[in-house]
Amino acid sequence: MEQKLKKRLTWRLRVMLAERNITTATELKRRLESYGYEITSSQLTRIIRERPERISTDLLDHLLAVLRCEVTDLLRLDPVEQEEDGEEDNKTVAEKPEQPKKKRIRRVPDIGDEDGDGLTGPKISPFPIPPRK
Repeated sequence: MEQKLKKRLTWRLRVMLAERNITTATELKRRLESYGYEITSSQLTRIIRERPERISTDLLDHLLAVLRCEVTDLLRLDPVEQEEDGEEDNKTVAEKPEQPKKKRIRRVPDIGDEDGDGLTGPKISPFPIPPRK
């Protein structure tokens, strides 16, 4: 018989940032760098927006130092909601439903397009090819 989760860890980084008046990912990145931890802006934004599946203990240590908090402030055990038909939902109350990703459509102008509609930047032409002798 399969056992279901009764409690789930909730990622509270956004709450801790708000309580510490850290309003941007750039500001958090700067503070982490002052403690000697390097992280890309995209990675940092991702862990701020949603609960990471995995997190390094090094990053966790530095977040705790920057935010001056305990692990229990960042991670909280919350009960899992149960659906009406008896199945348990894997999301906590604080999580937002996952939005489908939007596909970017890139417009490619026709090859014979003389005015370059849809393109930005200067018009360039290929190097002239010298005639064969």
